[in-house]
Amino acid sequence: MENISKMEMAKALFEKPYIKVEKKFFGFITNVTYTPTNSPVVGLCLDYALADGEKVKQLAFAAPGEVVTLIKKDGKPETSPNGHWRLSLCYSKDRKFAALCFSEFVGFEYKTIEGPRFLEGDDAGKNLQAFVK
Repeated sequence: MENISKMEMAKALFEKPYIKVEKKFFGFITNVTYTPTNSPVVGLCLDYALADGEKVKQLAFAAPGEVVTLIKKDGKPETSPNGHWRLSLCYSKDRKFAALCFSEFVGFEYKTIEGPRFLEGDDAGKNLQAFVK
């Protein structure tokens, strides 16, 4: 799991009215909660090989109803160590909230290509099924 406050999308995430942020232990620990369901939010970064970039982008930014169709057609993308593409995810443990940010490794760092995208309710769970077990 990633430290959400260190992720690129942290500022945009923390500005959402349905997100509650609490700093603890002298500011070293950040607890993030999705307030409508009072569920903790966790962060995750998934790296993918160069060849899987388009598949990951399609799944991450597809309409929630299209995700199952895309998975059946192309399958789920496989993560790769030190990948060219990175999908940063923040999601509530009950899967009623998700934030997705898609980045490419360029010039020795990851640059955001698209995102962050915020999803709530059942739409969040539908999009997360392609990336989170």
